[in-house]
Amino acid sequence: MSPYKRSIRTLIFHPATVLTVALVSAAIFAAVSYVTFDGDLRDLLVYYFAPIGVPFIAFLFERAERWPDVPWLMDIPLVIVSFMRAVFPIPFISGHALFLSYALLTTRTRVARWTAIVVLIQVAYMKIFVWHDPTIVGGIVLGIFAAWVTQFARRSNPKPSTVEA
Repeated sequence: MSPYKRSIRTLIFHPATVLTVALVSAAIFAAVSYVTFDGDLRDLLVYYFAPIGVPFIAFLFERAERWPDVPWLMDIPLVIVSFMRAVFPIPFISGHALFLSYALLTTRTRVARWTAIVVLIQVAYMKIFVWHDPTIVGGIVLGIFAAWVTQFARRSNPKPSTVEA
């Protein structure tokens, strides 16, 4: 890889770049939601849905940086189920808790992990103390299980060594 490509890659995946892009994206979503909607829906979008954008964007950056060594076979279905939970009432699981617990356990970057922890704490507070919603337990349990399957699959199929004999 040329020094120019290496420096561009370093700049794109720098933690400050990732965090800035993630925060700006979530802020834009919150602002558009605030202007577009009103009442309880606006509050839900701004205070509950906008924050998860930060770890989600960090997760996407982390996966792009690790390309092609990414667990897409688990990532794609898990993200789809997490998003579907926002639209369809999937019983027993929280899509936020599912995605955040999985991201926390399968990402390697500090930005992705710390933002997942912070937002998971916020989600836990909302689910447990505000809404008395037990789906957080199902989401976390399924997220931990998905992360375990991902780690097990990674250990079972190690990457071939590039060292020549």
